[in-house]
Amino acid sequence: MQQVTVGTKNQIVLPKEIRQKIKGLKPGRRVSIYSLDENTIAIKISAKNWLDSSYGAMKARWNKMNPIEEVEKMRDEWHETK
Repeated sequence: MQQVTVGTKNQIVLPKEIRQKIKGLKPGRRVSIYSLDENTIAIKISAKNWLDSSYGAMKARWNKMNPIEEVEKMRDEWHETK
């Protein structure tokens, strides 16, 4: 167990060893804090929002394709059906 000091703005700094153990904890990441009882709190990484969780989802699909050529191909197919 490590101890930290609560600052004048009621902030704490998580020790480096703790930050390194928590997967996905990076600057700017949102966390949830729970009061388990009057002397105990828990910090949990918040679930990513839809935009963050879907970032890069199509990377593998588009990896070997030229997006401009694909869009032009779709555009040509659309014009053929009219």
